[in-house]
Amino acid sequence: MRYPHQVKLYREVNKRVRYYKLSILLNLFGEYIFIKEYGSIKAKRATRIIEEYFCTLEAAINAYNQTLAKKLNRGYTKEKERLQCNI
Repeated sequence: MRYPHQVKLYREVNKRVRYYKLSILLNLFGEYIFIKEYGSIKAKRATRIIEEYFCTLEAAINAYNQTLAKKLNRGYTKEKERLQCNI
């Protein structure tokens, strides 16, 4: 199942490409989970995965949009623009 609130961002720092993945999922208890995952493209596992739980979809989307805006301001770019990073 594909979720509408999912994006993977990329940023080049010191000639190393980093990624930041944001997604919202619904668990079996009706709670919405906002997941932030980040790390290096070359690493097998994520550096860190952070989960935040929300009772409503609107609250989860609000947190998602705030985090997305912060990451775009820091220089991360969306998936389609990834090809500019010279990977």
